[in-house]
This record gives sequence, structure tokens and C-alpha cells, in this order.
Amino acid sequence: MAGSSDGDSTAKLWALLGGIASLVAIVSWFGFSNAQELQAVLNESSPTSSSSAPSFSSPPDEPSETVHIPDSPEPTDTDSDDPGWDDDPSGGSVQPESETPSPTPDPAEEAFKAVSAGDCLEVFDTGRGGDSIDWSADIPPAPVPCNIQAAGLVQVTSTTDTTCPSGAGKASWTYTSAVSGETTRLCVTRIYHKYYCVLGKRVGDNTRLGAMTAVDCNAQQIPAKYNRIIHITGVYQAPSNASPRNCALGPNDQTQYLAWLVNDDKLLLCAKIYQGG
Repeated sequence: MAGSSDGDSTAKLWALLGGIASLVAIVSWFGFSNAQELQAVLNESSPTSSSSAPSFSSPPDEPSETVHIPDSPEPTDTDSDDPGWDDDPSGGSVQPESETPSPTPDPAEEAFKAVSAGDCLEVFDTGRGGDSIDWSADIPPAPVPCNIQAAGLVQVTSTTDTTCPSGAGKASWTYTSAVSGETTRLCVTRIYHKYYCVLGKRVGDNTRLGAMTAVDCNAQQIPAKYNRIIHITGVYQAPSNASPRNCALGPNDQTQYLAWLVNDDKLLLCAKIYQGG
């Protein structure tokens, strides 16, 4: 019996050693180098009463719940009575397009465009523009009767011509707007009245007429381009072969007159030197 007991003990010992060897092999396979690391892992994996419930995924052989998505989302509620908003097909609302602001008006352009053919304007060339006309007003003044007695007076003959007639007593008055870029052109013809003065320039034995000018007969200074003040003595329908002799007021009138044909040679303008050599 003693031998049998010793055999059982030996068998148990070998079984224990085998179990220890298996445990060591398992620990080595998981990568633990000692029993403390194994104990720490076991402690961490043990569930506690304070840990959150684990989550589970649906098994692959069970279909997940299908959520239905409509083809078109339902439109959100909008105030259809609000004129400032339009319904959008996607369910939202969009602001209306803002209106393009009107360009700032140009008062000078409006004044030029308000002039009509046939209007008479009290404007004239000051003579200070040299070879160009320097109008006495920046914009057309209000029309006046064409038969008034005035030193400087013109009649508008066209507001649509691209080129105005030229010659003594004819001119153009143009304005180009910086706002619209458009040019307004007034074609004008001078209206002369006797007893008023215009500017002239002596060139040799002749006197050049500042046909669109007007000046105070007693002016102390005149523009540099001119050197004479001319006093108008008469305005007549031009006869054939018109000359200064047609300006005489009678057979005994020995006045040395100056004379020019103006306005397409239709008028005879008679004058004499008021100031200047």
C-alpha cells in the first residue's frame, strides 16, 4: 500500500508540474513576462457594478432596421403673405434680387436736353476763350422772347445735328456729361440788335468781327484776343453787292462804317469803331 501511495503522489506531482508548464506557455503566448502583469489584466477585465453596459452590434446575418428617406423633403413653413420672400423649391426662402439703383442725374445735361429748336437764349461769347467760344453761361438759361432787345442773344436752330453750320453768326454749344457720357449739341444763330457792342480785332486795314461776342461799350478792359470795341449801328437785309456804303443813313452821312455779311450772307451788319485804334 505504501508503494501505491508513493506512486499516486508521484503521478500528482507530475500532473501539477504539467499544469504549471501549460500555464507558463499560455502566459508566454499572450506576452506577459510575469504573474503580476497577468493578475493586472485579469483584474481589469473583471466587470464591476459601476462599469457601463457593453454595446453590441447586430450580427451579420440579421438585417438592420431600414430608415425611409422621402424623395423630397417637406417644405418648411413660411409666411406666404410676406412680399419680401419667395418660396424656394428646396423648402427654404430666398431674398428677392435688389433693384439696380438709378444713376445720379446730371443737372447740366438735363438743362441742355430741355432746350428745343426755336428757343432763344440770352447767352454770348465773352471773348476770353481765345480761338474757342467761352459762353457767358455754364448751362442754357431759361428761354426768352426772340424779339427782346439784348446785347447777346442766340436762337437755337437744331438740337439733333451731329455737326452745326459754320460761318459768321453761327456756332455750336456742346456739353458732354461725365455721368452718362452723352454729348448734347445745340446749333445756334446770333441775333443782332443795333446800339449794342461786340468785340473786334484790327488786322492791317481790316477789322475781324467777334461775331458771337457781346461787350459793354464802355468796358475798360477787353480780352487779349481783341483790341477794338465795335458799336452796331444797323442790321439790314443784305442787298446784292452789299458794302459799307449801304450803311450810310443818308446822302450826307460821311461816317466811315464797317460792314459784314452774317448769317449765311443774309444780313448786313453795319458798325463803327467805338473804342480802339
